[in-house]
Amino acid sequence: MKTVKSLLLGSAAGFVALTGAQAADLPLAEPVEYVKVCSTYGEGFFYIPGTDTCLQISGRVRVEGYISFYDSDTGLAGSAEENDFETRARGVIGLDARTETEWGTLRSYIEYEANSDSEEYNYDDAGFEVENVASFIQFAGITAGKAPSFYDYAETSTWADFWSSEDVWTVAYTASFGSGFSATIGIEDKYYRANPYGYTVGSDSFGLDQVWPNVIAALRVDQAWGSAQLSAAVQDNQGDTEDYTTFYPDVEDELGWGVQLGAKFNLPIAEEGSYFLIQGAYSEGALSYAGGEEDFTDFSPGISDQSFNAAGDLENNTLLSVGASVGIQASETVALALTGAYYDYDSAAPGDAGDFDGFLVEGNVVWTPVDNLDLGLYAIYGSFEDEADTEFEDLRVITRLQRDF
Repeated sequence: MKTVKSLLLGSAAGFVALTGAQAADLPLAEPVEYVKVCSTYGEGFFYIPGTDTCLQISGRVRVEGYISFYDSDTGLAGSAEENDFETRARGVIGLDARTETEWGTLRSYIEYEANSDSEEYNYDDAGFEVENVASFIQFAGITAGKAPSFYDYAETSTWADFWSSEDVWTVAYTASFGSGFSATIGIEDKYYRANPYGYTVGSDSFGLDQVWPNVIAALRVDQAWGSAQLSAAVQDNQGDTEDYTTFYPDVEDELGWGVQLGAKFNLPIAEEGSYFLIQGAYSEGALSYAGGEEDFTDFSPGISDQSFNAAGDLENNTLLSVGASVGIQASETVALALTGAYYDYDSAAPGDAGDFDGFLVEGNVVWTPVDNLDLGLYAIYGSFEDEADTEFEDLRVITRLQRDF
Protein backbone atom coordinates (compact mmCIF):
# COMPACT_ATOMS: atom_id res chain seq x y z
CA MET A 1 0.00 0.00 0.00
CA LYS A 2 2.81 2.36 0.84
CA THR A 3 4.40 1.54 -2.51
CA VAL A 4 1.21 2.53 -4.42
CA LYS A 5 0.87 5.79 -2.46
CA SER A 6 4.48 6.67 -3.20
CA LEU A 7 3.96 6.05 -6.94
CA LEU A 8 0.84 8.25 -7.02
CA LEU A 9 2.52 11.12 -5.18
CA GLY A 10 5.57 10.90 -7.41
CA SER A 11 3.46 10.96 -10.57
CA ALA A 12 1.51 14.02 -9.37
CA ALA A 13 4.70 15.89 -8.51
CA GLY A 14 6.17 15.11 -11.92
CA PHE A 15 3.03 16.27 -13.70
CA VAL A 16 3.00 19.58 -11.82
CA ALA A 17 6.68 20.14 -12.59
CA LEU A 18 6.15 19.40 -16.28
CA THR A 19 3.13 21.68 -16.49
CA GLY A 20 5.00 24.51 -14.80
CA ALA A 21 7.90 24.20 -17.22
CA GLN A 22 5.61 24.33 -20.22
CA ALA A 23 3.72 27.34 -18.83
CA ALA A 24 7.00 29.17 -18.37
CA ASP A 25 7.67 28.74 -22.08
CA LEU A 26 4.34 30.38 -23.11
CA PRO A 27 4.44 34.09 -24.16
CA LEU A 28 2.86 36.53 -21.71
CA ALA A 29 -0.46 38.11 -22.88
CA GLU A 30 -0.37 41.84 -23.59
CA PRO A 31 -2.23 43.90 -21.00
CA VAL A 32 -5.70 44.96 -22.17
CA GLU A 33 -6.04 48.72 -22.78
CA TYR A 34 -9.63 49.68 -22.08
CA VAL A 35 -11.31 52.68 -23.75
CA LYS A 36 -11.28 55.61 -21.34
CA VAL A 37 -13.91 58.35 -21.12
CA CYS A 38 -12.72 61.87 -22.05
CA SER A 39 -14.75 64.42 -20.07
CA THR A 40 -12.81 67.49 -21.25
CA TYR A 41 -15.11 68.30 -24.18
CA GLY A 42 -18.47 67.10 -22.93
CA GLU A 43 -20.51 63.93 -23.26
CA GLY A 44 -19.71 61.19 -25.74
CA PHE A 45 -15.95 61.71 -26.06
CA PHE A 46 -13.45 58.93 -25.41
CA TYR A 47 -9.69 58.58 -25.79
CA ILE A 48 -8.53 56.81 -28.93
CA PRO A 49 -6.48 53.91 -27.45
CA GLY A 50 -2.77 54.65 -27.39
CA THR A 51 -3.21 58.41 -28.01
CA ASP A 52 -4.11 61.60 -26.18
CA THR A 53 -6.78 62.43 -28.79
CA CYS A 54 -10.45 62.45 -27.77
CA LEU A 55 -13.05 61.28 -30.28
CA GLN A 56 -16.82 61.64 -30.43
CA ILE A 57 -18.94 59.60 -32.83
CA SER A 58 -22.38 61.03 -33.54
CA GLY A 59 -25.13 60.54 -36.06
CA ARG A 60 -28.72 61.09 -37.10
CA VAL A 61 -31.44 59.19 -38.90
CA ARG A 62 -34.30 61.28 -40.32
CA VAL A 63 -37.44 60.05 -42.04
CA GLU A 64 -39.83 62.54 -43.67
CA GLY A 65 -42.99 62.52 -45.70
CA TYR A 66 -44.57 65.70 -47.02
CA ILE A 67 -47.23 66.95 -49.37
CA SER A 68 -47.03 70.19 -51.35
CA PHE A 69 -50.24 72.00 -52.34
CA TYR A 70 -48.73 74.18 -55.07
CA ASP A 71 -50.99 76.73 -56.76
CA SER A 72 -49.99 79.30 -59.40
CA ASP A 73 -52.16 81.25 -61.81
CA THR A 74 -49.39 80.95 -64.40
CA GLY A 75 -50.52 77.44 -65.32
CA LEU A 76 -46.91 76.23 -65.40
CA ALA A 77 -46.16 72.53 -65.89
CA GLY A 78 -49.52 72.13 -67.61
CA SER A 79 -51.51 72.62 -64.44
CA ALA A 80 -52.47 75.47 -62.15
CA GLU A 81 -52.49 73.20 -59.12
CA GLU A 82 -50.26 70.32 -58.10
CA ASN A 83 -50.67 68.16 -55.00
CA ASP A 84 -47.50 66.10 -54.67
CA PHE A 85 -46.61 63.64 -51.93
CA GLU A 86 -42.86 63.16 -51.55
CA THR A 87 -40.54 61.35 -49.16
CA ARG A 88 -37.02 61.64 -47.81
CA ALA A 89 -34.72 59.39 -45.80
CA ARG A 90 -31.46 60.81 -44.47
CA GLY A 91 -28.54 59.30 -42.61
CA VAL A 92 -25.79 61.42 -41.03
CA ILE A 93 -22.52 60.35 -39.41
CA GLY A 94 -20.06 62.69 -37.71
CA LEU A 95 -16.56 62.31 -36.23
CA ASP A 96 -15.14 64.97 -33.90
CA ALA A 97 -11.46 64.53 -32.88
CA ARG A 98 -9.79 66.93 -30.41
CA THR A 99 -6.33 67.12 -28.85
CA GLU A 100 -4.97 69.61 -26.34
CA THR A 101 -1.72 71.33 -27.41
CA GLU A 102 0.40 74.21 -26.13
CA TRP A 103 -1.43 76.37 -28.72
CA GLY A 104 -4.87 75.32 -27.51
CA THR A 105 -7.27 72.71 -28.84
CA LEU A 106 -6.53 71.06 -32.18
CA ARG A 107 -9.83 69.93 -33.67
CA SER A 108 -10.81 68.09 -36.84
CA TYR A 109 -14.42 67.40 -37.75
CA ILE A 110 -15.99 65.25 -40.49
CA GLU A 111 -19.69 64.92 -41.29
CA TYR A 112 -21.24 63.00 -44.17
CA GLU A 113 -24.89 62.93 -45.13
CA ALA A 114 -26.70 60.44 -47.36
CA ASN A 115 -30.12 61.32 -48.80
CA SER A 116 -32.76 59.44 -50.69
CA ASP A 117 -35.27 62.04 -51.88
CA SER A 118 -38.23 61.38 -54.17
CA GLU A 119 -38.44 65.12 -54.93
CA GLU A 120 -35.59 64.58 -57.38
CA TYR A 121 -37.97 62.63 -59.65
CA ASN A 122 -35.49 59.85 -60.43
CA TYR A 123 -36.86 56.36 -60.97
CA ASP A 124 -35.83 53.68 -58.48
CA ASP A 125 -33.00 55.47 -56.66
CA ALA A 126 -35.21 58.40 -55.54
CA GLY A 127 -32.45 60.96 -56.02
CA PHE A 128 -29.87 59.20 -53.84
CA GLU A 129 -26.81 61.30 -53.03
CA VAL A 130 -23.97 61.43 -50.53
CA GLU A 131 -22.80 64.86 -49.46
CA ASN A 132 -19.71 66.01 -47.60
CA VAL A 133 -21.48 68.36 -45.20
CA ALA A 134 -18.36 69.30 -43.23
CA SER A 135 -14.63 68.58 -43.28
CA PHE A 136 -12.62 71.16 -41.39
CA ILE A 137 -9.65 71.71 -39.06
CA GLN A 138 -9.63 74.25 -36.23
CA PHE A 139 -6.43 75.39 -34.55
CA ALA A 140 -5.35 78.59 -32.77
CA GLY A 141 -8.47 80.48 -33.88
CA ILE A 142 -8.22 79.33 -37.52
CA THR A 143 -10.91 77.28 -39.26
CA ALA A 144 -10.04 75.75 -42.64
CA GLY A 145 -12.15 73.45 -44.79
CA LYS A 146 -15.87 73.00 -45.39
CA ALA A 147 -17.84 74.34 -42.45
CA PRO A 148 -20.93 76.42 -41.64
CA SER A 149 -20.39 79.97 -42.88
CA PHE A 150 -19.24 82.40 -40.19
CA TYR A 151 -21.41 85.02 -41.92
CA ASP A 152 -24.53 83.08 -40.92
CA TYR A 153 -26.17 83.70 -37.59
CA ALA A 154 -28.75 81.79 -35.57
CA GLU A 155 -30.30 78.52 -36.56
CA THR A 156 -34.00 78.30 -35.85
CA SER A 157 -36.05 75.22 -35.02
CA THR A 158 -37.58 75.14 -38.51
CA TRP A 159 -37.78 72.84 -41.53
CA ALA A 160 -37.03 75.64 -44.03
CA ASP A 161 -34.12 78.10 -44.09
CA PHE A 162 -35.44 81.64 -43.77
CA TRP A 163 -32.10 83.42 -43.88
CA SER A 164 -28.61 82.60 -45.05
CA SER A 165 -27.63 79.08 -43.95
CA GLU A 166 -24.78 77.60 -45.99
CA ASP A 167 -21.98 75.08 -45.52
CA VAL A 168 -19.05 76.50 -47.50
CA TRP A 169 -15.36 76.01 -48.17
CA THR A 170 -13.71 78.60 -45.95
CA VAL A 171 -10.54 79.82 -44.28
CA ALA A 172 -11.36 82.09 -41.36
CA TYR A 173 -9.80 83.47 -38.21
CA THR A 174 -11.82 84.12 -35.05
CA ALA A 175 -10.49 86.35 -32.27
CA SER A 176 -12.09 86.14 -28.82
CA PHE A 177 -11.95 89.30 -26.71
CA GLY A 178 -13.47 87.91 -23.53
CA SER A 179 -16.87 88.57 -21.92
CA GLY A 180 -18.54 86.80 -24.86
CA PHE A 181 -17.28 89.15 -27.61
CA SER A 182 -15.61 87.79 -30.75
CA ALA A 183 -14.81 88.80 -34.32
CA THR A 184 -14.24 86.70 -37.44
CA ILE A 185 -12.75 87.52 -40.82
CA GLY A 186 -12.38 85.01 -43.61
CA ILE A 187 -12.80 83.97 -47.22
CA GLU A 188 -15.39 81.66 -48.79
CA ASP A 189 -15.45 79.77 -52.05
CA LYS A 190 -17.89 81.62 -54.28
CA TYR A 191 -19.17 78.37 -55.81
CA TYR A 192 -21.17 77.69 -52.63
CA ARG A 193 -22.82 81.11 -52.75
CA ALA A 194 -23.31 82.72 -56.15
CA ASN A 195 -26.50 82.74 -58.23
CA PRO A 196 -25.01 83.93 -61.56
CA TYR A 197 -26.97 85.03 -64.57
CA GLY A 198 -26.67 82.09 -66.98
CA TYR A 199 -26.43 82.81 -70.71
CA THR A 200 -26.01 80.68 -73.85
CA VAL A 201 -24.50 81.74 -77.17
CA GLY A 202 -24.83 78.99 -79.76
CA SER A 203 -23.56 75.81 -78.15
CA ASP A 204 -21.60 77.67 -75.44
CA SER A 205 -23.06 78.10 -71.98
CA PHE A 206 -21.61 80.69 -69.62
CA GLY A 207 -22.18 81.18 -65.94
CA LEU A 208 -20.22 81.02 -62.71
CA ASP A 209 -16.56 81.96 -62.86
CA GLN A 210 -14.45 82.68 -59.77
CA VAL A 211 -11.54 85.12 -59.95
CA TRP A 212 -11.13 85.60 -56.20
CA PRO A 213 -13.10 84.20 -53.24
CA ASN A 214 -15.76 86.01 -51.29
CA VAL A 215 -14.65 87.96 -48.20
CA ILE A 216 -16.74 87.89 -45.02
CA ALA A 217 -16.53 89.49 -41.57
CA ALA A 218 -18.65 89.13 -38.44
CA LEU A 219 -18.90 90.69 -34.97
CA ARG A 220 -20.65 88.57 -32.34
CA VAL A 221 -21.58 88.72 -28.67
CA ASP A 222 -22.85 85.84 -26.50
CA GLN A 223 -24.29 86.63 -23.09
CA ALA A 224 -26.62 85.10 -20.52
CA TRP A 225 -29.55 86.96 -22.14
CA GLY A 226 -28.81 85.55 -25.61
CA SER A 227 -26.62 86.63 -28.52
CA ALA A 228 -26.33 89.10 -31.41
CA GLN A 229 -24.28 89.30 -34.59
CA LEU A 230 -23.51 91.77 -37.38
CA SER A 231 -22.16 90.22 -40.61
CA ALA A 232 -20.95 91.57 -43.95
CA ALA A 233 -19.75 89.99 -47.21
CA VAL A 234 -18.27 91.03 -50.57
CA GLN A 235 -18.51 88.97 -53.78
CA ASP A 236 -16.71 89.41 -57.12
CA ASN A 237 -19.17 89.34 -60.05
CA GLN A 238 -16.84 90.54 -62.81
CA GLY A 239 -15.47 87.07 -63.44
CA ASP A 240 -18.90 85.63 -64.24
CA THR A 241 -18.95 87.51 -67.54
CA GLU A 242 -15.36 87.22 -68.72
CA ASP A 243 -16.18 84.29 -71.00
CA TYR A 244 -18.75 86.24 -72.99
CA THR A 245 -17.50 89.83 -72.94
CA THR A 246 -17.43 89.64 -76.74
CA PHE A 247 -21.22 89.67 -76.67
CA TYR A 248 -21.84 91.79 -73.57
CA PRO A 249 -18.66 93.76 -72.91
CA ASP A 250 -19.74 95.81 -69.92
CA VAL A 251 -20.55 94.89 -66.32
CA GLU A 252 -22.29 97.74 -64.56
CA ASP A 253 -21.64 96.33 -61.07
CA GLU A 254 -18.45 94.34 -60.62
CA LEU A 255 -18.96 93.70 -56.90
CA GLY A 256 -21.84 92.20 -54.98
CA TRP A 257 -22.25 92.58 -51.25
CA GLY A 258 -24.51 91.66 -48.35
CA VAL A 259 -25.07 92.67 -44.74
CA GLN A 260 -27.00 90.92 -41.97
CA LEU A 261 -28.00 91.78 -38.40
CA GLY A 262 -29.64 89.42 -35.92
CA ALA A 263 -30.37 89.10 -32.22
CA LYS A 264 -31.64 86.11 -30.25
CA PHE A 265 -33.08 86.50 -26.75
CA ASN A 266 -33.61 83.73 -24.21
CA LEU A 267 -37.12 83.74 -22.75
CA PRO A 268 -36.92 83.21 -18.98
CA ILE A 269 -40.72 83.07 -18.69
CA ALA A 270 -40.75 79.62 -20.34
CA GLU A 271 -38.74 76.39 -20.09
CA GLU A 272 -35.01 76.48 -20.88
CA GLY A 273 -34.48 76.51 -24.64
CA SER A 274 -37.22 79.05 -25.36
CA TYR A 275 -36.19 82.06 -27.45
CA PHE A 276 -37.22 85.07 -29.52
CA LEU A 277 -35.20 85.86 -32.66
CA ILE A 278 -35.28 88.87 -34.95
CA GLN A 279 -33.12 89.00 -38.07
CA GLY A 280 -32.78 90.99 -41.29
CA ALA A 281 -30.47 91.03 -44.30
CA TYR A 282 -29.96 93.07 -47.46
CA SER A 283 -27.87 92.24 -50.51
CA GLU A 284 -26.96 93.72 -53.87
CA GLY A 285 -25.52 91.19 -56.30
CA ALA A 286 -24.77 88.50 -53.66
CA LEU A 287 -28.27 87.31 -52.82
CA SER A 288 -27.30 84.13 -50.99
CA TYR A 289 -26.22 86.38 -48.11
CA ALA A 290 -29.81 87.63 -47.77
CA GLY A 291 -31.34 84.16 -47.83
CA GLY A 292 -31.57 83.73 -51.61
CA GLU A 293 -31.26 79.95 -51.38
CA GLU A 294 -33.33 76.96 -52.39
CA ASP A 295 -35.69 76.81 -49.40
CA PHE A 296 -36.85 80.37 -50.07
CA THR A 297 -36.88 80.15 -53.87
CA ASP A 298 -38.77 76.83 -53.78
CA PHE A 299 -41.80 78.97 -52.93
CA SER A 300 -41.10 81.99 -55.15
CA PRO A 301 -40.15 82.87 -58.73
CA GLY A 302 -36.47 82.41 -59.64
CA ILE A 303 -33.74 84.88 -58.76
CA SER A 304 -30.18 85.68 -59.86
CA ASP A 305 -27.44 87.94 -58.53
CA GLN A 306 -27.44 90.12 -61.67
CA SER A 307 -29.64 90.88 -64.69
CA PHE A 308 -29.19 92.77 -67.96
CA ASN A 309 -30.44 96.35 -67.66
CA ALA A 310 -31.94 98.53 -70.38
CA ALA A 311 -28.46 99.39 -71.69
CA GLY A 312 -27.57 95.72 -72.06
CA ASP A 313 -25.11 95.75 -69.16
CA LEU A 314 -25.12 93.34 -66.21
CA GLU A 315 -26.31 95.11 -63.07
CA ASN A 316 -26.84 93.92 -59.51
CA ASN A 317 -30.24 92.68 -58.42
CA THR A 318 -31.27 93.30 -54.80
CA LEU A 319 -32.93 91.23 -52.08
CA LEU A 320 -34.28 92.33 -48.70
CA SER A 321 -35.30 89.76 -46.10
CA VAL A 322 -36.57 90.54 -42.61
CA GLY A 323 -38.42 88.42 -40.08
CA ALA A 324 -38.69 86.91 -36.64
CA SER A 325 -38.99 83.56 -34.89
CA VAL A 326 -40.26 82.48 -31.50
CA GLY A 327 -39.60 79.07 -29.98
CA ILE A 328 -41.31 77.83 -26.84
CA GLN A 329 -40.21 74.77 -24.89
CA ALA A 330 -43.70 74.07 -23.56
CA SER A 331 -42.56 71.13 -21.44
CA GLU A 332 -39.64 68.75 -21.16
CA THR A 333 -41.00 66.81 -24.15
CA VAL A 334 -42.93 69.34 -26.29
CA ALA A 335 -41.46 72.27 -28.27
CA LEU A 336 -43.32 74.80 -30.44
CA ALA A 337 -41.96 77.28 -32.99
CA LEU A 338 -43.41 79.97 -35.26
CA THR A 339 -41.23 81.73 -37.85
CA GLY A 340 -42.01 84.25 -40.58
CA ALA A 341 -40.07 86.41 -43.03
CA TYR A 342 -40.83 89.00 -45.71
CA TYR A 343 -38.83 89.14 -48.97
CA ASP A 344 -38.53 91.91 -51.55
CA TYR A 345 -36.64 91.13 -54.79
CA ASP A 346 -35.82 93.89 -57.29
CA SER A 347 -34.39 92.98 -60.69
CA ALA A 348 -32.27 95.30 -62.81
CA ALA A 349 -34.16 94.12 -65.91
CA PRO A 350 -36.06 96.81 -67.86
CA GLY A 351 -39.60 97.59 -66.80
CA ASP A 352 -39.36 95.90 -63.41
CA ALA A 353 -39.46 92.51 -65.13
CA GLY A 354 -38.77 89.80 -62.56
CA ASP A 355 -39.56 91.93 -59.50
CA PHE A 356 -41.61 90.28 -56.77
CA ASP A 357 -42.28 90.33 -53.05
CA GLY A 358 -43.99 88.07 -50.56
CA PHE A 359 -43.64 86.14 -47.35
CA LEU A 360 -42.87 82.71 -45.92
CA VAL A 361 -44.25 81.47 -42.61
CA GLU A 362 -43.82 78.18 -40.74
CA GLY A 363 -45.30 76.68 -37.61
CA ASN A 364 -44.22 73.40 -36.05
CA VAL A 365 -44.61 71.20 -33.02
CA VAL A 366 -42.04 68.59 -31.95
CA TRP A 367 -42.64 65.85 -29.38
CA THR A 368 -39.67 64.11 -27.75
CA PRO A 369 -41.11 61.06 -25.95
CA VAL A 370 -37.65 59.77 -25.04
CA ASP A 371 -34.19 61.32 -25.24
CA ASN A 372 -32.86 61.85 -28.78
CA LEU A 373 -36.10 60.83 -30.51
CA ASP A 374 -38.18 63.62 -32.14
CA LEU A 375 -41.58 63.35 -33.77
CA GLY A 376 -42.41 66.58 -35.58
CA LEU A 377 -45.25 68.12 -37.59
CA TYR A 378 -44.41 71.15 -39.75
CA ALA A 379 -46.62 73.43 -41.88
CA ILE A 380 -45.08 76.00 -44.26
CA TYR A 381 -46.98 78.57 -46.34
CA GLY A 382 -45.48 80.90 -48.93
CA SER A 383 -47.18 83.61 -50.98
CA PHE A 384 -45.43 85.78 -53.59
CA GLU A 385 -46.61 88.19 -56.30
CA ASP A 386 -44.64 89.70 -59.19
CA GLU A 387 -45.07 93.02 -60.99
CA ALA A 388 -47.47 91.42 -63.48
CA ASP A 389 -49.77 90.48 -60.55
CA THR A 390 -48.96 86.80 -61.01
CA GLU A 391 -49.39 84.98 -57.71
CA PHE A 392 -47.33 82.04 -56.47
CA GLU A 393 -48.60 80.10 -53.46
CA ASP A 394 -47.48 76.89 -51.82
CA LEU A 395 -48.52 75.08 -48.66
CA ARG A 396 -46.41 72.18 -47.42
CA VAL A 397 -47.19 69.82 -44.57
CA ILE A 398 -44.29 67.68 -43.34
CA THR A 399 -44.04 64.86 -40.84
CA ARG A 400 -40.61 64.04 -39.43
CA LEU A 401 -39.25 61.19 -37.34
CA GLN A 402 -35.68 61.77 -36.18
CA ARG A 403 -33.31 59.84 -33.94
CA ASP A 404 -29.96 61.36 -32.87
CA PHE A 405 -27.10 59.50 -31.26
